[in-house]
Order: sequence, then C-alpha cells, then structure tokens
Amino acid sequence: MKLSVALCTYNGEKYIEKQLNSIFNQTMPIDEINICDDGSNDKTIEIINQIQKTYPTIIKLHQNEINLGCTKNFEKAIELCQGDYIFLSDQDDLWKKDKVEKTLAIFDKNPNAEGVFSNAELIDNSDHLISDHTIWDSVFFLEKEFQKPIDYFNIISKNGNFVTGATLCIKKQVKDFIFSFTDPIVLHDEKIATLLILRESLYYSTENLISYRIHQNQQVGMKNMNKIESKKRLKRIILDLEKPATYFEYRHLMKKKYLKYHKAQKYLVFNSSKIDINQLIETSFNEYNAFINSFKKKFPIHYFLSSIVDTLRNKRKL
Repeated sequence: MKLSVALCTYNGEKYIEKQLNSIFNQTMPIDEINICDDGSNDKTIEIINQIQKTYPTIIKLHQNEINLGCTKNFEKAIELCQGDYIFLSDQDDLWKKDKVEKTLAIFDKNPNAEGVFSNAELIDNSDHLISDHTIWDSVFFLEKEFQKPIDYFNIISKNGNFVTGATLCIKKQVKDFIFSFTDPIVLHDEKIATLLILRESLYYSTENLISYRIHQNQQVGMKNMNKIESKKRLKRIILDLEKPATYFEYRHLMKKKYLKYHKAQKYLVFNSSKIDINQLIETSFNEYNAFINSFKKKFPIHYFLSSIVDTLRNKRKL
C-alpha cells in the first residue's frame, strides 16, 4: 500500500515547514508528497528545497510555469500522486499524529468508501486554539443533529460544501472520474465531495484530525468566524432543522430548494452514479413545488410580487 499527499503552495513561507513536519511525524509513514507551487515569490521554495534534502525520495516539488489558481493547482497535484490513497493538504495547517492511521481505519471498516473527511479544530497564527468551534461548526455540518443516514446531497446542494479538502483523503480510483476541474465557481473539494455523494462512497470521522489555521493571508477557507452565530437560524432552516416563519425565511428557503433541483439536473450527465439521478431530479422538483404552494398560502401577495421579479430577471425557471 502506497500513501500519497497532494499539497499545494503559494507564498506559504510562514507555515509550510510546520505542516511538512506534521506530515512526516505520522504514526503511519507517507510514501510521497507531491508539492505543486503556484508561483511563490517568498521563501517557500527555498524552505521546501532545504527540507527535501532530508527527504529526497518523498518530497517531489513541481513549480508551475504560470499561476493556475487553487483549484487547478490541486487538480495537477492529485494527478501526479501515484499512491493507493491520496491525502489532500493545505500549506498552513497541522496534522494530528494519527490522522493517516485513523483515516485508513475508516476505509478498512467501510470497503465501499472512496473518500473520507474529518472534523478539525481551529487555530490561529501562533498555533493556539481559536475557540470551541470546529470546522464543522463553521460550515454548519451539524452531524449530531442530522437524521441518519445523512442526506448528504440535500446538505451540499442547499447549504454548500461541508467537506473541507484539507481533511479529505481519496482512493486512487477516484482520479478516474473527478477530472477535470473546469467550473470556476465550484472548488475542487466540493466537486469531489458531490461525486462521491452520488456514488454513495463518502464517509467521515467525527474526530479533529487536523488543526485548521485561520489567518488573513489564506487563499481560500474561513476567515471570519464572527458570522457563525448570526447565520445560525437561517442555516438551520436551510438544513430542515427548523421551520421558516417570516417572508424572508420562506423566500430564502425557496431559493435553496430550487438550487437543489438545479444541481441535481447538473449531474444528470454523471454516469458513475449509484444514486438514480432522474429520481433525484423528480424528488427535488416535487419538493420545490410543494414548498412553493405553502409559500403562496402563507404570503400570497409577497409571493406574487417576488414571482414577477423572478420572471423579469429570468430566475428560477422550471
């Protein structure tokens, strides 16, 4: 069994050494780390080259001739990996010592698993815990409250991605159907997660297997933790954990239910799905229409006016 890491860097001089050390310090050793640098102009390359002298057969550094951006850079890094399992990694986090071991244990326990993600604690510039919040709190993956088995597609289509790429590990066969990452709006981790959901092969660990760093210079990810509380009720409504009451809440949920229907249609061409996508489209369509009817009864005048606006803007057409 060969273990790979796909790690992307861009001006990561401040944290890259710590991250690499946390990867080398695993209870189960990594066989290769493919680092794709996207044009760093700080000391990132210099630091990696220095560490590479200690691990010449493990670290493989690839410097992009042009800046690819985060998503395409991860596509390149994943493609380069030769391992049976591929761990995705950001440049600025810290792995727990048993991250690899505990992730592989979930694969072993679930033979049909093709991808495993985890929770993560949040740290600041100085490696200190920020709060009691975890990364799942940040993306509102309220695992303890969701009915089991979890309807992953309902969550990702209405509320957005909950699978943080920095916690994700995939089997090598996943490379056969995830490429290429061409949608400029959808990040690599969301696309991988959605496809694994449709294949019913996505699993998770509730443990914090990495320390996810929050800082102002990160390329993507959570930067403002102060908005969690203000969003909580609306997010719970979107996730079907609370009922809408106001016109604004009904209107917002209507948009999200349409988004679910639209996303199901988008993946109709995906032929490696174990979920009946035609059935998913029909169910999402019926769910949207049922909600529209309740919306009309609750706020008839407001609904009439909002439907005119949608028509003029060519929005939410069935």
